[in-house]
Amino acid sequence: MYLKSVSLSNFRQFGTVNKSEPAITVEFNPNFNILVGENDSGKTAIIDAIRYLLGSISDDIEKIKLEDFYRESIGTHSDSFYIEGTFSDLTDKEAGAFLEWLSFNNEDEYELRVSLRVEKKINENGQEYIERKVQAGEKIYESRLRSQAKEFLKTTYLKPLRDASNELKPGFRSRLAHILKAHPAFKESNDVEHSLVTTIQEANKKVEDFFQEEYKDGRSLVRDLELLLSDFHDVNDQSKSRSKFSVSQTDLTSILKRLSLDTEDINLGLGNLNLLFIATELLLLKNNSEENVIGPQITLIEEIEAHLHTQAQIRLIKYLEEELGRSKKRNQYILTSHSTNLVASIDPRSIIFMHNRVAYPLREEYTKLEHEDYAFLQRFLDSTKSNLFFAKGIIFVEGDSEMLLLPALANLLGYPLHKSGVSLVNVNGTSFERYIKLFSRSDLWKEPLDRPAIKTPISIITDIDVKPMVYYNIEGKTKAVYSIVDHSQLTDVLNLCDEQYDEVIPEHIGIEYSTLNKLSSDFGITLTEGNRPEIEKRVKKSISEQYIISSGLQKETSLMDKYSNYDANLEVCISPDWTLEYSLALSCLAPLLLESIQEVRYKKPFEGKKNEVFKTLKEKLIKTPKDPKLAYQVFKPINDKLVSKAEVAQCLAIKLNAVADDPEIQMEMKEQIFKDDKLNYIVRAIVHSSTIPNVLEEVK
Repeated sequence: MYLKSVSLSNFRQFGTVNKSEPAITVEFNPNFNILVGENDSGKTAIIDAIRYLLGSISDDIEKIKLEDFYRESIGTHSDSFYIEGTFSDLTDKEAGAFLEWLSFNNEDEYELRVSLRVEKKINENGQEYIERKVQAGEKIYESRLRSQAKEFLKTTYLKPLRDASNELKPGFRSRLAHILKAHPAFKESNDVEHSLVTTIQEANKKVEDFFQEEYKDGRSLVRDLELLLSDFHDVNDQSKSRSKFSVSQTDLTSILKRLSLDTEDINLGLGNLNLLFIATELLLLKNNSEENVIGPQITLIEEIEAHLHTQAQIRLIKYLEEELGRSKKRNQYILTSHSTNLVASIDPRSIIFMHNRVAYPLREEYTKLEHEDYAFLQRFLDSTKSNLFFAKGIIFVEGDSEMLLLPALANLLGYPLHKSGVSLVNVNGTSFERYIKLFSRSDLWKEPLDRPAIKTPISIITDIDVKPMVYYNIEGKTKAVYSIVDHSQLTDVLNLCDEQYDEVIPEHIGIEYSTLNKLSSDFGITLTEGNRPEIEKRVKKSISEQYIISSGLQKETSLMDKYSNYDANLEVCISPDWTLEYSLALSCLAPLLLESIQEVRYKKPFEGKKNEVFKTLKEKLIKTPKDPKLAYQVFKPINDKLVSKAEVAQCLAIKLNAVADDPEIQMEMKEQIFKDDKLNYIVRAIVHSSTIPNVLEEVK
């Protein structure tokens, strides 16, 4: 059996909007779950709710606090909170253990529902107390869950470690003692007969004998102490003067509380001490996961990455995943994490994204992701991209240029990305769709409960990738391209071929090719003397101003239609001309872009003839802004790969940051940028993803 879901009402930050529905329901995977999201999204509340409901194998005392009750905005706390868990996939043996509380789901499979109601009450003396009631069964027939049944449901809990060395030290509150007492090596034997008890008793006897031995003239240490004590008591209390030395009390609990755990290596750092403590905690799990054990094997782990370096984090998470594969009994892990490295190293299906008081599972049935999408994300969702799960807003971009330029531009406009918690994600291409699917909910998620979509504001910045007429005129290129513009035309072309094509890669639809051979190669179409003329007739496009405008509109419409299928909070921002850099060359930032290209291209950029060419072009840009010929002249070194796009973007970003440091110049340039139609798509992307109030309408 495993914990299928948990629901909370009036617990911590999860208040109840209407009394008939819980504030939040979290649906878990049977094996591996990792709760991710920004700070205060409710990850710890979920873990604590499960602990309060089920308890822990190490018998930690969970004291209910005032802060556990939902607090209204006016400052008052609720009088009660309610936690409900549902278990599925029970074996016949487990069904027998929970027989009197069993119910059935819609598929007529065993199901166990367990609830905890905590209420603040006042007794007859006017004193406030807290009542906890754990029950199980169908809601209208639920009854008290007995102690033996509760034992079957207990969890293994690893709390967020702050000081592992103290956790491993002896003492009255020894965590180590709790863990060891629950281990089968101690749990399954009689305290009195345990070999460790016998060993301590023997040690005590030897210590007692030593202190009773004579050291001089019939005197012993115990006798000397008793003589002193006899003077402190009256004649009727002399028996109280008797004493003896011992190593420890001889009950098992007292012995365990005096144990400490260390490795043979001295001076361990905090990270390695944490690993030692985690290994100790996992002893409980490893020894309670035999095939015949009744109940779920739930392990709760908070902030597993605490004080561990990246490789140690990944080794630990991989160990847990491998344990799932090795175990004969189903184990269920529920973790919280802020580590992008951990998120990047696991299957995205295991992620539960906490956002806006809602828990969004990312497994297939609840997203628009398909099997091949998960395979893609496992390959490419690295630690940098995984930051998107911890962001308040996201901007997806095609490459390094946007990554370097956007933070500076956003800062200049008064929308610093770091202050809004916006993550920039470079997909290194145009594969935005798979990432957008992560944030899009399936019909199963929405119906019949009408659960909310993910509201994280997401922007896509992408190039239109349609070359302007000036490119063909200046470069003297053949004014014709070869392109299959849609699926209908692809079918038409395939019908002209003698061969049967079971599968043709559709990703190349819309791409413009300089030759028919390149097009046919990418699509896998065999050209023959018989079909070549007809295929060329259908796919050849003569370049004209009208064709360029039409092609741009068609691409824009196609992109908008493509992303309109997703319910993500999405803004698709397409460059008005060709690429980012060419659009910049047509904008008010053209002079700064020209300077950046000049500085990257030459070691001594502002000397000699090259400086004269630069000054002449800059004067023309200022005098005749947005001239396509001048813009292409600025952009040409980038297009010809004479300079690195990334280096130019970095140089331009430095210049924009310098402008932002001068309030007078900043205000002037900021106003120009807001009104520039060539930069509008970038501005929209920044504003949409930001949590700072939108000023675009005011500017208009």
